[in-house]
Amino acid sequence: MRRKIGLTPLIVTIGLLMIGFFWVSSQLVTNIQETDTLYQQAVSVNNTLETSQNDLQALLASANSEAFIETQARTLYDYMKPDELRIVITNPEVLYGTDGE
Repeated sequence: MRRKIGLTPLIVTIGLLMIGFFWVSSQLVTNIQETDTLYQQAVSVNNTLETSQNDLQALLASANSEAFIETQARTLYDYMKPDELRIVITNPEVLYGTDGE
């Protein structure tokens, strides 16, 4: 004996399946958009890190030169050559004026 399925339960079942499909597909679209945003951020960070790495490699390549060593000694450690004089301005307002005037 065969049972017949009514038209109303069939339409309701198909409707529920469609609602479920659209809900799942919207969740997938949201996840894809979030993943794309994270990917773009990762690409940006990667570009920044590559630029930094290239700068550091250039610095490392020049680190063994006399000019680099002299520059570092002068800027970091305040070294001077024997025949140089250092002039330190202790009262710069006299030379440049004050910011309030």
